[in-house]
Amino acid sequence: MTRFLLLLCAAFLLAGCGAKGVTVVDKSGFVTMSQRMPQEMKAHGLLTDDGSYISLPGGGGENYGEILFRQLSPEFLFNDRGHVYLGSTFAATRTPSSHATVRKTGFTIVHPTQTINLAMLGIVDWNNDEKDEWLIACDVRPHLGSESRTYYVLVPPPLRKGEPLQATVVAVYECYGLACKLTVRDSRAIPRVGEGELPPTDVHDALPGMEGVTEPPKPDSTPRSGLQERSL
Repeated sequence: MTRFLLLLCAAFLLAGCGAKGVTVVDKSGFVTMSQRMPQEMKAHGLLTDDGSYISLPGGGGENYGEILFRQLSPEFLFNDRGHVYLGSTFAATRTPSSHATVRKTGFTIVHPTQTINLAMLGIVDWNNDEKDEWLIACDVRPHLGSESRTYYVLVPPPLRKGEPLQATVVAVYECYGLACKLTVRDSRAIPRVGEGELPPTDVHDALPGMEGVTEPPKPDSTPRSGLQERSL
């Protein structure tokens, strides 16, 4: 009854703000992502027009760190120049010199040449298709140099214990020292077997002095692939 009342209250709030609710697991990480890409978050209905979000109850019962460590494929990192650790899951990428720490909401792997920190940010309906995805941040920091990358990815929640999980990159926040840029992908949640793809998100460059504008997916859009880059 309490959850129903909370959802009902959230529904009344959402009616006037153009945003849907979010089950936030890592508040700090979710806020950081929202600050880095507010227009994209608003376009997907995760933030209100004034940059706020509606927090829904739940999300605290799963051991996300253990599930993602054991079941998530690191394939989305294979284009990272510093990632040379192969394996079908993050757990399988460990070498004898690697050290892993698994938390309830994520994990950290210290490899000989880089450190990977993955955190479960929340449960969202990114594509507005009434299907929840896990929103995850994966931070990759080489031990040499000043380059760092944070991959923001979507993962369909597992339907069964031990199910292999694949991630779709929706954005990459890359820094060289103090210079950072955001790369936003035409985002489509990875479909399960038998499901079709969803239309992409179009990201438009802004003129100097203007805020960037991001349009939500259109039903008649032609699916495209690749990344669209926008300097911050």
